[in-house]
Amino acid sequence: MYFSNFYIIEQFFHKKLLKTLILVNLQLNLNTNNIMKYLLNKSFFYLIILVVFTSCNSNQNSNNVDLDVVKAEATDFISSQFNFYITGDMELAKNTFDSNAVVIGTDASEFWTGWDTMEPAIKAQLDVIKDAKFDVSNLNVVVSSHGDMAAFTSVVDFSFTAGGEQGSINAVRNSGVARKVDGKWSMIQLHWSIGLAGQAVEY
Repeated sequence: MYFSNFYIIEQFFHKKLLKTLILVNLQLNLNTNNIMKYLLNKSFFYLIILVVFTSCNSNQNSNNVDLDVVKAEATDFISSQFNFYITGDMELAKNTFDSNAVVIGTDASEFWTGWDTMEPAIKAQLDVIKDAKFDVSNLNVVVSSHGDMAAFTSVVDFSFTAGGEQGSINAVRNSGVARKVDGKWSMIQLHWSIGLAGQAVEY
């Protein structure tokens, strides 16, 4: 697309220069040296215009997406991923995830693919977990060049009430991938895990 735009403008300026040369010859009756000086001055002017035009285009991606705006949108959505725990709203939980999302937790059984498989687990959690609070730190968001995907990592401190007793889990590793479809963000992959001391294989 940029090549064709550049070609059209180049042809336009080429014709302008040709017309200028003819007018100079016929109307101004300049000698050859003056014609060349005049032409060079005009060429330099048009060259500057071409450089400015192509520079402006180079600051945009192929889809004319403002990635700064996209990153801000994605960050807002990612920061809201826990809201259904706070409100206890199952409909909000459903809207947070893509219908084919993959969610991985710490427990061996916490590996769900698709909303239908994770829905019973989320409902059971919301029945037990109350007064949920999340303190997110070290959030890092990277968006795709097309502006429709965002990957993230963060660390979360999680406090709650369960069975009438207060509890907390600190330094939860949280990462995932969000996707934007028809103007709506949703999680397509989400990971939660609690760090344990030591390695499975010592190194």
